[in-house]
Amino acid sequence: MKGFLKNFIIPTLEGRILTGIVAFVALMILLGWVAINEPARMAAFEDQHLGRSIERGAELFAANCSTCHGPNGLGSAERAPGLNNPHLFGYDYLALVNADVSSYERQIDDLNDQLGDLLGVESGEDAREGERNELFAEIATLDRNTDEGAARAVEIAERIEEINALTDTNNEALQAQYQDLASQLESEDLTDDERADIQEQINALLSQNIPLHISVLESDLEPLYTERSEELAALEPAFIAGYLPGLQDAMASGDERAVSAILQEHTSRLAQNGFGGDLGSYITTTLIHGRPGSQYIWGNSQMVAWSQRGGGPLRDDEIEDIRNYILNWDRGDEWTLEDLYAVQQFGKLPGGTGAGGGEDVTRLADDPYNSDVVTITEALADVEGDAERGEAIYTGSALTEVGSRLGCGSCHIGGAAAPNTTDQWESIHSDILNQSQFAGYTAEQYIVESIIYPNAYIVEGWTAGAMPQDFDQQLSLQDMADIIAYIASYGE
Repeated sequence: MKGFLKNFIIPTLEGRILTGIVAFVALMILLGWVAINEPARMAAFEDQHLGRSIERGAELFAANCSTCHGPNGLGSAERAPGLNNPHLFGYDYLALVNADVSSYERQIDDLNDQLGDLLGVESGEDAREGERNELFAEIATLDRNTDEGAARAVEIAERIEEINALTDTNNEALQAQYQDLASQLESEDLTDDERADIQEQINALLSQNIPLHISVLESDLEPLYTERSEELAALEPAFIAGYLPGLQDAMASGDERAVSAILQEHTSRLAQNGFGGDLGSYITTTLIHGRPGSQYIWGNSQMVAWSQRGGGPLRDDEIEDIRNYILNWDRGDEWTLEDLYAVQQFGKLPGGTGAGGGEDVTRLADDPYNSDVVTITEALADVEGDAERGEAIYTGSALTEVGSRLGCGSCHIGGAAAPNTTDQWESIHSDILNQSQFAGYTAEQYIVESIIYPNAYIVEGWTAGAMPQDFDQQLSLQDMADIIAYIASYGE
């Protein structure tokens, strides 16, 4: 034992000092390495923790949320909004042109405000006397026989002359000067300095007359409005699902300012709702407290409180997991138009209205059908169904003749919350029609009954009450024929 210790004890003081120094330096290097790598290590740990949270959130979403919001978070027509949705994440498909349009509109508004300050506004919220009228009123009270009154009268006259020049709409000479400078600016042979000099002359000219400046800005704004309209046309397929409510009417009216207001207020779901926090807080708040009153917007389909704090079934950590799962859908700047088109339902606004229309179309609830299954089935014999249109109605990408938007596909496609669409036609023939209660039924009659009276028969494994009970109010005979043709197409 003594020999062992002797071999491991440094006999000299110098050796011990050297050993201590080496050990200290090694320890500092180790601590430095740990300090340098700690952020990366913690980031990796946090990524792992977030990844596990997202995985748990996916399971919770599938079990609790997918029935209404869809298995892929794309929403259910007229039932619940999509969450895997560029609108929820505030992605603006027209960001660049909107920024340019907003810049011009703000400049025009500022100049109009200046006109109002100078000339006054007779009525409306911005009604005001105006500097020129105030000066006229003041000059009438001056005693020009005094030096002070005479001097003030001269000042007022000069200022009124300046205002008249700034606000004069008879500005043909200035317009001609502007056109000359603008044409010079279009030359491709200009140097950067020459171009900057001409632009400076233009700016100085426009500062002399506000109406001219406004007309130039409005002229520059027109091609931007045209560009915006062309880009908006690409978004139209999403309008039927509730994207940018009111925009179609504004576009049809030709009111570009109304279009701008809608784009500003509705491009983001958070802005649409006037929510001042971030998206994570919005999702968490909704999960905890639900959306009281949402049943009046979504036809008795209410967003309830899911947190135990609000009487729901989920713990705080489970709420966080669902939130993280939803946030993981964000694509940043990589959202595509296809992502937009895929959304089955966008969020609605309180007090919003449905599609409407269809006043002259005979519903299946009306004479001569009166919601009678046999009568409807017999009438279908004389109607040719369009499977392509039936698919569009079924998936909610087209309205019924009555003007309703259905969400059949949200539950049935893929068997998310109801029998799978692709299996229905075969299942009807191989199973259901062989049951005694459906003796004498045709596949068409069974489908009609299942749609008009969805609780008359419940397929094994599914629950009653999941389907709306008013499809006879939302469908015409042609709509029914088209839906049946679509379902039957899977048996061809």
